[in-house]
Amino acid sequence: MRWFAIALIGSCVFVGAAQHENDLLFGAQAGRATVVQPVPHPVRQMSSVLGRYILDVGLDFYFDPSTGLAQLQSCRVQQVWKTPGIQATRSGIGTVFCDSGCPNYFDLPTLGTPHHHLLFAANTPGVYVWDVRAINARARDGSPLGDMEWVYRVYMVAGSPQRLYGAVNINSAYQGNPYRRMLTVTIRQNGSTLAQQSLPPNPDAIYDYMVGFAQSGTFDIVAKLEGHLSRKIAGFTLSGAHEINWEFTTTGDVNNDDLIDDADLLAVLFVFGQAGETPADVNGDGIVDDADLLVVLFNFGATGEGYQP
Repeated sequence: MRWFAIALIGSCVFVGAAQHENDLLFGAQAGRATVVQPVPHPVRQMSSVLGRYILDVGLDFYFDPSTGLAQLQSCRVQQVWKTPGIQATRSGIGTVFCDSGCPNYFDLPTLGTPHHHLLFAANTPGVYVWDVRAINARARDGSPLGDMEWVYRVYMVAGSPQRLYGAVNINSAYQGNPYRRMLTVTIRQNGSTLAQQSLPPNPDAIYDYMVGFAQSGTFDIVAKLEGHLSRKIAGFTLSGAHEINWEFTTTGDVNNDDLIDDADLLAVLFVFGQAGETPADVNGDGIVDDADLLVVLFNFGATGEGYQP
């Protein structure tokens, strides 16, 4: 009944609504589909309604101000990643984006229009992420466009969690896309983990990362980027929102146990010569070769600042 009431609110408020300032407007640039505006997307505050947190996120085509015409004829909005525990519905259609069991894409136009409003909902306070890109697009003249090469991110804040946000800087030995390495931020007290949140860092977002925690107080903050040794800030007072920019200087942790040892060396040797996406591609250049082996050997024996045996 509660979810029905929220859906009813959505159907009353959003159907036939006009474009809003923060609607995602999809267009074309350099032969590819893209989000034209807003770039980057601002941090959005969710509203509390009937015990849940909700946010309206609009989708539409970008209309060229010089011609008044849409840049696209069609495109698919594909979910790349999202924080577990949040879902989006479209009134009259149902759940569109979720953890599992729903399409996790939305075609523009649908029902004869490219203009739609999605109602995102979450049960608990926190910071939620929705990452998307445009694929299978056609320009106004019907010609096919390349898929969007970057990932567009929307940060949604439910309630008033304590927040950490900032940049994720990686050692120059890593040549790959940082989005392909998961970042986990953990708060500890007296060596015990109280909470953690993971997300892929996104250099195209307003912040590379943002996480939220219910706990406030003084903690050790540990950040671990996949393939890299962890960083730690001891005795940090967490209250409100804080900017922390992380510098991951040591890579070679292939098995992600925060220790560079024989296991990492063997992992590289086992798939030596393999091309494509694999944790053993330490430097992120697309192939496991001597360069990856040398990085592991150079950092052999090192442990992360937040390492716990």
